[in-house]
Amino acid sequence: MASASACAHAPGAPSFRAVVVRAASASPADPAPVLPAPSRLRNPVDFRDTLRQGVRCGRTSLIVHARRVDGAPSRAGFIVSKAVGNAVNRNRVKRRLRHLAAAALPAFPFGVDVVVRALPASTTGDLPGDFRSALGTCLERLSA
Repeated sequence: MASASACAHAPGAPSFRAVVVRAASASPADPAPVLPAPSRLRNPVDFRDTLRQGVRCGRTSLIVHARRVDGAPSRAGFIVSKAVGNAVNRNRVKRRLRHLAAAALPAFPFGVDVVVRALPASTTGDLPGDFRSALGTCLERLSA
């Protein structure tokens, strides 16, 4: 028993703290933007109103619906059906879209509700390019 405790405290053995410090220093300096809870579209009524009353812009991998909401913060919601693929692919597409929306929402000059419908081509297509292009077109139509 004494020999086991002597080995655990041997001067040459690495300590647990040194491992933790190395792991913490390897983490990224700038974490990816996260879509905060107030910026998420969750209510089915908000989805329906945005789809029916907003403008629509389609691209190869997605369709963006946007509706201007003055006096309210910008929010985003996502529709990713089983046609996109299995659960792994659907969740990957949703994560990528949330990341893109989190970076784009703060730059809007006015409050906008955005609903993004992913198409089957979203797993292989140019998702960031299509998202920026469609969102830009929708914002031009809303500001006119």
